[in-house]
Amino acid sequence: MAFAGSQGNFELNTMRPLVIADVLRSVRTLADSVRLFRLWCVEGVELDRERIAAHVERSLMLVTALAPTVGYDAAAALAHSAQRSGITLREAAMASGTVSGEDFDRLTDLAAMTTGRSPVAGSTASAVPSSLTRWESEGGSCV
Repeated sequence: MAFAGSQGNFELNTMRPLVIADVLRSVRTLADSVRLFRLWCVEGVELDRERIAAHVERSLMLVTALAPTVGYDAAAALAHSAQRSGITLREAAMASGTVSGEDFDRLTDLAAMTTGRSPVAGSTASAVPSSLTRWESEGGSCV
């Protein structure tokens, strides 16, 4: 296509049909690739909800939701402590006394974080994985 574009003698665009044919061929190839990707790689895939919940519970990324409340330094210290000790961020926060379990659950509410809502005051969530369940029950979807 680059060659065809450079061969437009006197800018009469004599190679325009070749450029258009190449673009259409590329679009067709891309469309076929997307269709086959959907057919062979996406359809039939099911979520392993237990594994997702376990990863969310052990994720240190939740510390970013705590930083506005406890401060950057305290949040970083919690993340380091959890990583060094091999415990969850929730356990580290409760052990340090920085935030209570209820406050941690309210501040790291996945439904609030993924929908742009502010954390609901007084949330009674018992653990971070339950946030995933609440998110799903409110219409959240990973697929």
